[in-house]
Amino acid sequence: MRKKKTLLRIQSIGEILFKALKRRGMAVKLEENAVLKLWPKAVGRQIAQQSQPDCLRGGTLFVKTISSVWVQQLHFMKEDIRGKLNKLAGKETIKEIRFSVGHELANDKAKSDANILHLKKSFLKERDKKMIAECTDSLADRELAAIFKRVMQVEINRRRWFQKEQAR
Repeated sequence: MRKKKTLLRIQSIGEILFKALKRRGMAVKLEENAVLKLWPKAVGRQIAQQSQPDCLRGGTLFVKTISSVWVQQLHFMKEDIRGKLNKLAGKETIKEIRFSVGHELANDKAKSDANILHLKKSFLKERDKKMIAECTDSLADRELAAIFKRVMQVEINRRRWFQKEQAR
């Protein structure tokens, strides 16, 4: 019996990787990430600066915005955005979009990171620590107490750092 000649087609690395990932059940995640990358093109530059897709689960796209005002505005535009994203993706991937507050602007994040870096050095004195403990110990809600404690520490640190800089 003669062997048939099989023509081997050269495959791109992308095709090979996609097949390997598909066998391991990770192709869905790749497709989801591809849809998330379409966000700026679908909504435009201004909206893309004020919002960011967080994740896609079960056909629902979760998007974070910088404020509740943007949540409300995008809610009114939801169907148009969904249609554009599905059109760009080439298939009906997104069935629902949910908006929430939680996105930080890039330059705001950089400023807050820079502030945190110089506040890593603690300027708190023992009396500051006692005063913070007295204020927060009386709060019944421990989560709120922890938040309040961090805010007080950062604020006292910021003021002490500022005083030190002014003295120079």
